[in-house]
Amino acid sequence: MPKKFLWLAAAGAVLLLSGCGTTTTTLASSPWLKVDSAAHTVDLTLDAGLTSVNGWANFNGYANGNMAVNIPVGYKVNVTMNNDGGIPFEVGVYNGGNHLAFPGAGMSVSAMVANSAAGVFPGQSEQFSFVASKVGHYEIENLLDRIDAQTRPENFGMWDVLNVVSGGPSSITVQN
Repeated sequence: MPKKFLWLAAAGAVLLLSGCGTTTTTLASSPWLKVDSAAHTVDLTLDAGLTSVNGWANFNGYANGNMAVNIPVGYKVNVTMNNDGGIPFEVGVYNGGNHLAFPGAGMSVSAMVANSAAGVFPGQSEQFSFVASKVGHYEIENLLDRIDAQTRPENFGMWDVLNVVSGGPSSITVQN
């Protein structure tokens, strides 16, 4: 095929793809998600402030719900959050009312309000574990620096999704 036609075909493909908006990809493997199906455990690593996406307020380079972690119900989830950003961050798994979705799923908003030393400083990590005991849609959020005088948490886009599903494999799905 002549170069002219190859170039036109490539340009057409770029235009076609750019008109599609976001693409959703399920990662076949990820350094952020290690699964032991026999033991019903998942190790989830969240690198806070990993890239400049959303003004560095992101987990693994994703913000505003653009990363979804899918976990089968009943699995134990071991979370490690590494702070790669420039300010303190905190992480938890919350329901729609900004309450911890599961016992042990991070720090509650009231605990953050009561603890002026709350947060993981740049270069440090924190770990916690919980059992994903109820099917549903939850948010992985940093609410630490977003609590105003009325203790109303705002996440300013530093949130992603945790789906607890009734079956199927654990996975990470991202939108670009």
